[in-house]
Amino acid sequence: MDESLINIAIERALEIIQKPYEKNEILSLLENGDEFEKPVAIMALENLCNKNEADLLINNLTGCDGRIREASALKISEFLKNSEIAPYFFDERSLETILNGIMDINPNVGRALIDGIKECQPLQKLILPKLIDRILNIIEKLKALSDTPYADNKLKNTKNHAKNKIVFNLYWALEALYYTDFNNFTQEKLLDILNFTSGYIDYTIREKTAKILSKMNEQPSDLLQKLKNDKNFYVKNQLLC
Repeated sequence: MDESLINIAIERALEIIQKPYEKNEILSLLENGDEFEKPVAIMALENLCNKNEADLLINNLTGCDGRIREASALKISEFLKNSEIAPYFFDERSLETILNGIMDINPNVGRALIDGIKECQPLQKLILPKLIDRILNIIEKLKALSDTPYADNKLKNTKNHAKNKIVFNLYWALEALYYTDFNNFTQEKLLDILNFTSGYIDYTIREKTAKILSKMNEQPSDLLQKLKNDKNFYVKNQLLC
């Protein structure tokens, strides 16, 4: 990049960082703002007064620049810890958007959202059935990879981007599941998930499975023994510590 353009970008960044944002200006930027300025404006948002304002924020959680998605996730997480503001995110559309955010290609987005979810019990209850169904759907996609010739190569191939994306989604979905009250949910679906993930080739998936199992009120003895004797230390450690 031309040095003069770099200097212009630096000057603009400094100007934006030092700029005091009024609430109305932030909301305007959320609706139709400059991508360069929007992340800073989002982080300057101190409160939400109604559902319309919450919708403007959550509209920026998916389908836009990574910096904007990350800033939105951090701010939504902050608001989920506020019992007066959190209910603005309890509608169906917001729940689906948060689920998509959990599995964002940028792990900082998912990590931020889960940090908020684990502090918001009402949202945990609302999102759990949708999260379970999303995980079961992901598992079906992985099973489909097995239902083809050369399945073993497809599943082990670390350069298989389609598979890696699905596994990435499963990893973060399982992490979110751990922070819900899944013990009060239909155990049949939960066991369907754990039976598959406990034997998955990627140890990080088995590690998340063991983490969930460690929190179960009634731990299936076969799964418990299977993961306690897993060949990977990080998997076993979830059940030994």
